[in-house]
Amino acid sequence: MTALFDALLLGGPRSGVEVAVAETAKALHELAADKVTFAVRSALTSEDDWPREADTLVAPSWARGRAGRILAEQFWLPRAARGHRILHGPAYVLPLAWRGAAVLTIYDLIALAYPQWAKSTNSLHYRFVVPRSVRRANVVIVPSAVVAEEVSELLGVPEAKIRVLSLGVRDVFRKPPERREVEDFEQRYGLGRPYFAVVGNIEPKKNVRGIVRAFEIAAVQVPHDLVIAGRIGWRCREDLEAIKNSPVRNRIHVVGRPSDADLRCLYRGCTALVQWSLYEGFGLVPLEGMACGAAVIISNGGALPEVAGPGAHKVRLGEPSELAEAMVWLAEDSVARRELAQAGLQWSQQFSWRIHAEKVLQIYHEVG
Repeated sequence: MTALFDALLLGGPRSGVEVAVAETAKALHELAADKVTFAVRSALTSEDDWPREADTLVAPSWARGRAGRILAEQFWLPRAARGHRILHGPAYVLPLAWRGAAVLTIYDLIALAYPQWAKSTNSLHYRFVVPRSVRRANVVIVPSAVVAEEVSELLGVPEAKIRVLSLGVRDVFRKPPERREVEDFEQRYGLGRPYFAVVGNIEPKKNVRGIVRAFEIAAVQVPHDLVIAGRIGWRCREDLEAIKNSPVRNRIHVVGRPSDADLRCLYRGCTALVQWSLYEGFGLVPLEGMACGAAVIISNGGALPEVAGPGAHKVRLGEPSELAEAMVWLAEDSVARRELAQAGLQWSQQFSWRIHAEKVLQIYHEVG
């Protein structure tokens, strides 16, 4: 059994899908270096958090941009995969010309089911290629039962063809930072008050407007700030206007996407981590926060309740006042906050990229 793993997505900033692709690849390399080759767009190095000794096939230089990557996936990758028993598309896409054994990973179906929340380019691309990729796959991997149901219902995939494999928590979040590191982080970002944290790109599904509204209600009762850590995304004009026009604008900090080291400090230092998303196919952020000792509040959007389990406090989507109540409760009740953080820490320990990769390898053996 030899497999070619499509890592062409990597090489730039990493959000959830890129993290999943990179961590799966690294764990596969550690477990089966002689069985898995990785297709990449450039010579990734240890500076890219990539195993330097990994066996790689490097795509042509014209494949570096988004359009080039899409073309490389469809035209260069099938030729590069010759001689391998299995091709794994770990990010929604398989080459339509590939006729060998194939594994496909789908993290959600937002681009198909909720195109109003997706980038227009992603929606157009995935509407064409995802259903066709699914038909070519021997096995479709999904991260949650919620996505498994959607893949079955929306794409007509038989349940026997679907495998639910939980994602993992990166090692960088397994060891919470020291208090002095948190204090240095807060000083660099000008955080002089206790704060609630929101982590993720500013995009429609993250429900930033709803969180800001809830914070405005909570801010009347507690002296906290709100820290939004994520890149400016797409279709977010109304979210940015909600922040700009908020009556407590001076207490809202939009800090961009921090490094992983700073993100650990944000998780560790916040009063609560809030992910009140409209939808998530999995939910890496709550698990990372739990691993760092944060008390976590989630919505009932998509797979979040399934993934976070008893490790987070759930607030149903709808009325921001209910989220505000939860924020005030955790701000004022230190015992409840510690108990929730401890429950989250214990829950997060079961999520491992190594376990995920072990199950992926089992699937390779099954189809190859």
